[in-house]
Amino acid sequence: MLRLPCVAVALAAGLFSLPATASSEYFTYKDWTVLIEKLDTGEDLRTTCQMWTGGDGDPTVQIEVSDGDVLPPDVYPGVSVMERAFRGQATVLDDGDMLNFVFDDGDSAQASVTAGFDADGYAYAQSQFAEADKQRVLQAMRANGIIEIIGPGGPFYTASLSGFTAAYLKLAEQCGFSPQGVID
Repeated sequence: MLRLPCVAVALAAGLFSLPATASSEYFTYKDWTVLIEKLDTGEDLRTTCQMWTGGDGDPTVQIEVSDGDVLPPDVYPGVSVMERAFRGQATVLDDGDMLNFVFDDGDSAQASVTAGFDADGYAYAQSQFAEADKQRVLQAMRANGIIEIIGPGGPFYTASLSGFTAAYLKLAEQCGFSPQGVID
């Protein structure tokens, strides 16, 4: 008689320890790519949304949010430049550097750089805007065609904003926030 409850407990434990399942979708909007990843942990469903331009050996200008984050209109996603180096090589940008993002219309904003090594030993450098500048930078990206990113040594990277609006709308749709305040 004790075997039946033990079997039931074992089956129930097995159901609760099912592996997480994930799915990924890519979308391309002119020069921007969007990646939507959904992860079902068995306890909840989490969606991570990323959009970027660049890559393939160049830096990327990117935005990443999750539906578990505080999102607009309370907190706007941060735009960053990510530079990754080949193993054994250094990044062009250094920890503590400042980048100036200059838009077609002359508007600009500064971002600080954090540099280090990832878990696999590859050097990286990533910029971050102050919280107060995040919405303004997104609005400038919506309104312009390119960003000229200037580092301490001069021009660092030029990023196309062609397709930005459609990519940002997809990000908002998939991660569950309103695009208002950036795309009105």
